[in-house]
Amino acid sequence: MANVLVMTDTVACIPAELAKELNIKIIPAAIININGKDYMEDVDINADEAYEYLKKDPDNFSTTPVTPEYLLDEYRKLGSEHKDILFIPLSSSLSAMIKSASLAAEEYKKEAPDVNIRIVDAKAVAGTQGLVALAAAKAATKGMGLDEVASVAEKTRAKTGGLMMLDTLKYIYRTGRMSKMKARLISFFNIRPINRMMEDGTIEMVDRTRKREKGLEKLAELIGKEAGTDSLHFAISHSAALNMAQGFAEQLKQKYNCLSILISDYSPVMGYGGGPGCIFVGFHEELDFVT
Repeated sequence: MANVLVMTDTVACIPAELAKELNIKIIPAAIININGKDYMEDVDINADEAYEYLKKDPDNFSTTPVTPEYLLDEYRKLGSEHKDILFIPLSSSLSAMIKSASLAAEEYKKEAPDVNIRIVDAKAVAGTQGLVALAAAKAATKGMGLDEVASVAEKTRAKTGGLMMLDTLKYIYRTGRMSKMKARLISFFNIRPINRMMEDGTIEMVDRTRKREKGLEKLAELIGKEAGTDSLHFAISHSAALNMAQGFAEQLKQKYNCLSILISDYSPVMGYGGGPGCIFVGFHEELDFVT
């Protein structure tokens, strides 16, 4: 039995059945607000439903960070059964989650000094973050202690890459990087940015394409250049584009020795800026410090 409970958020894009199998606690990364009504991701609304709302009325779709009070309540529930908890939230460069998590942990320590909560910044989102949390959870199942599991998470992040392709720039104005008018104008030219998950947890554009098929080919090529090996574990996330994700998975299987490949929904908490049709792929080689 694991001594450490691994905790992450919905942006890690880990399917519920896999999280249950590895005893990973997943909490909503944010509250989704649609036309004035609040929804908890994977509780009140699923990804497909959220993306349908986003396509119909993007201006009335927004997200609000979960509060330290919410996280404190989660710590209380988990702390009643677990004395060592490792929380791996999405990148602190893209969200205030880690600040709220730290504040809540400090407060909970006053209530339960015997419970240890360690927070490790994933410095990533989607498949990259998911692979980090999965590696930590596998380490926990081997009976490793809190320090060891946290070390596995940090080492895994250093070896895990992440690339994504947006299918449109129509929704990018929602991130504040571009005006709404400019985003809509550029979207007419069918420019599809290819972005990389940087080591500091930010996302930067590294290429672009006009054709979706060509973009997927570029993604596959970039993986090889970054990884330096053809034997890899993959985690693919998609925003309402399952067929495209499955096709991309087949493409990767033909090009690489796929040690494992996971396909899941791309969290609308992040996808609200990328829009439907986005593909994200996280990848790393076999990890000798986990197996």
